[in-house]
Amino acid sequence: MVDTSPSRSAPTLVLIDASGFIFRAYHAIPPLTTSKGVQTNAVLGFTRMVLKALRELKPTHVALAFDKESRTERQKIDPTYKANREGPPEDLVPQFALIRRVVEAINVPVLEVAGWEADDVIGTLAVKAKQEGFCVQVVTGDKDFVQIVDDDVRLYDPMKDVHTLPADVKARLGIEPGQMRDYLALIGDAVDNVPKVPGIGPKTATELIQQFGDVETLLSRLDEVKKPKIRENIASHRESLLRAKVLVTFKTDLSLDVRMADLARRPVDAQRSRELFTELEFFALLKELPQQDGVAGAPDEVKEKPAPLAVTPRLVGADAELAQLAGAVREAGAVTLIPAYEGSPFGAKLVGLGVALPDGQTAYVPLRHAQLGVTQVRPEAFTAAFREVLEDAAVKKGGHDLKALSLVLANDGITLHGAHDDVELLSYLLNPSRREHALVDLSRERLNTELPPLPPAAEGKRGKKDRALADHTVEEVATGFAIRAEAARRLAPELWKELEAAKLAALARDMELPLLPLLAQMERRGVLLDTAELSRTSVKVDAAVEAQVKEVYRHAGREFNIGSNPQLVEVLFTELKLPIIKRGKTGPSADQEVLEKLSEEHPLPGAIIEYRSLSKLKSTYLDTLPTLVAADGRIHTTYHQAATATGRLSSTDPNLQNIPVRTDLGREIRRAFVAAEGHQLVSADYSQVELRLLAHIANDPVLIEAFLHDEDIHTRTAAEVFGVAKEQVDREQRRVAKMVNFGIAYGLSPHGLGARLGIAQDVARDIIERYFTRYAGIRRYLEETVDRARKTGYVETLYGRRRYMADLNSKNRGVAQAAERAAINMPIQGTAADLIKKAMLAVDEALTAQKLRTRMLLQVHDELLFEAPDAEVEQVKALAVKAMSSVADLKVPLKVEVGAGRSWADAH
Repeated sequence: MVDTSPSRSAPTLVLIDASGFIFRAYHAIPPLTTSKGVQTNAVLGFTRMVLKALRELKPTHVALAFDKESRTERQKIDPTYKANREGPPEDLVPQFALIRRVVEAINVPVLEVAGWEADDVIGTLAVKAKQEGFCVQVVTGDKDFVQIVDDDVRLYDPMKDVHTLPADVKARLGIEPGQMRDYLALIGDAVDNVPKVPGIGPKTATELIQQFGDVETLLSRLDEVKKPKIRENIASHRESLLRAKVLVTFKTDLSLDVRMADLARRPVDAQRSRELFTELEFFALLKELPQQDGVAGAPDEVKEKPAPLAVTPRLVGADAELAQLAGAVREAGAVTLIPAYEGSPFGAKLVGLGVALPDGQTAYVPLRHAQLGVTQVRPEAFTAAFREVLEDAAVKKGGHDLKALSLVLANDGITLHGAHDDVELLSYLLNPSRREHALVDLSRERLNTELPPLPPAAEGKRGKKDRALADHTVEEVATGFAIRAEAARRLAPELWKELEAAKLAALARDMELPLLPLLAQMERRGVLLDTAELSRTSVKVDAAVEAQVKEVYRHAGREFNIGSNPQLVEVLFTELKLPIIKRGKTGPSADQEVLEKLSEEHPLPGAIIEYRSLSKLKSTYLDTLPTLVAADGRIHTTYHQAATATGRLSSTDPNLQNIPVRTDLGREIRRAFVAAEGHQLVSADYSQVELRLLAHIANDPVLIEAFLHDEDIHTRTAAEVFGVAKEQVDREQRRVAKMVNFGIAYGLSPHGLGARLGIAQDVARDIIERYFTRYAGIRRYLEETVDRARKTGYVETLYGRRRYMADLNSKNRGVAQAAERAAINMPIQGTAADLIKKAMLAVDEALTAQKLRTRMLLQVHDELLFEAPDAEVEQVKALAVKAMSSVADLKVPLKVEVGAGRSWADAH
């Protein structure tokens, strides 16, 4: 491997192509806004790249180069230079000022010269730095910078993590770095309006430079060019070729009023950076702020480093101390706990426990450290001393992810009760669109404190060379877990205060926190998997995949690598000459949307869609599920309460939400989920719950009447839209009506309906207009919901769950339209999520009250799955229907469909 780092004996100057990175970041990162609607995608990408460059390259000196009125000097040479470039996108312009604030906060010098580009500033400074004995690292993704590469100047692209040295240029392009300007002059640059020599592409340009060395020599020996047409084109474009070389050549002698000492690496203003990153909601970046660089000439630490919490935990090692701590918890009536464990909480043993009491005292209870010579609590002694207080619901429990805590404690025979201050869950309710609610981030933002790092094993990141958590000494981890308990304790009151102000506290107390122990019980119980049945299905699917491959080859006319996008593009667009619908960064796109549209013109795209579907199901479920079976023969999925913007539960390892419901293969996979001997699986599923909620929330009389009379809603809609009697509705009309019924709640557009049904957009528009004419209440709901969300900044479910909709005010029309669709859907889908959670609690309460042995196993979409002894099946079916249909008082009835059988497929 080639060493890409500069010599440590020489100072290192890092020059960052700021202007180039701003545009690169803007196009690389999808539209992104803060909860207040501030556009930040370019700011985030730019900041990530700068911090990564500083971290990776460890410079002693650094500068950012910006364009400033950058076209003017070159337009004196050629007035058309960059004349075809439009101004920056409308939603990028406000981000420039934010980027300048980031630069000021991270304390990096800025260089710019009026009339010249960042390229010229960097070129000039690179020459100056070399003369003063510096190694120069230019941070850029622009290939034009190759022209200044030499033994002292190297390039680094942080997005691709690629270094470029002189040998790399030769290997990649076949020319020397200094010949890059000649290469660029020959091939031109359409983006910058630099003319090329007609007929000369990259390959020919390289061959000419290898033969002649540079443009000037080429022109003086033009008669040696072998191809007459190329020779003629060069001769007739002599002046423009020479002018192009001037345009693409970096200026290296600008007048820069700067000394190298002015560019010495400065300390990051940590306080200012934290405040700005918090304002911009760059929570993951907060931990990337450099602390200590270990580089000569670099600062030892950042300014105004956040003060750690003053925590000196008491180590509890004797039985008497353990009893004393349990007594203190009972007397206080509250405790905050952070468990030390490794791996999945379902199967993990408690290594230790961080404890924080309301009076600020902290402790660490070591249970299973391998360390010798240190007094630890015996696990059985811990269970004996703490079971009563941890199982007492009157003692409030706090922490971060209390479900994980309850699962780990259950492995020591303790059933946690009294979950109250789960700061992850409370933070989620305040901002459900946030990607994660990590304790370190919440502490940094709300307590202005930096939590000490934990061993990789404690955070699910143990590598081959890392020690197991139990192999760490008590001293190495005690403070880390105790301080986390104290941080969670301090966070909870402010979170509750904000929840009360937003009228979300009841949602936390009455729904999310009571659901937590039920989800833990479901995860522990798991569902039995018949691996033999799954294996039989896998054999069938293997044959189906093989048959589908042959089908793809038949339609393509030859064999090719179906998984290779370039080969697929070649077959679709070059060989079959199908129309190019959209392009990606590397050429024509062949994504799912494109294939669906192309399938109307040729059978190959449809065959590829089917192949991909089969392959994905095979890899996701048939190949993976057997590897996830625990020793008890069951699959134990993990449910996540704080993961989706709508309030829906999600599941992982495995994700059971994505098994297709209505396909034959989906049913085959469900057939492998079975009940234990002497039991049956009982499925209780809400019927058309989102449409029923739409009728209630929109208060549409036609839709309400249809549900009150238990009509086939799709047939009724078809009759209304097409103006025919219900008994005259045909299959196609009902299909269209079904598409509209389910699509309207998702903001279905004429374009979307037309694409799904394969009809003209004006026909689709007419269908939607007729729908709204008959269902006027729904049109009113759509309009009023979006208008209200624009004014308040959020939408709500019937139970007050909020989702903030900052993107509604985006100046990017595509982003705003997506936000409108989400705003329309959230009250419906979010309320459906609330209903199924209320149903889970109601059914579980009824099962307990009737002292049944039936247990809830799974929640998937609008369905609950139970494992019931044969003797209880009919009772459970009736109980589920009664409980689930009565959890809400709506203008239309909640309909519940139930079934039972040996397998999930039989029950569904």
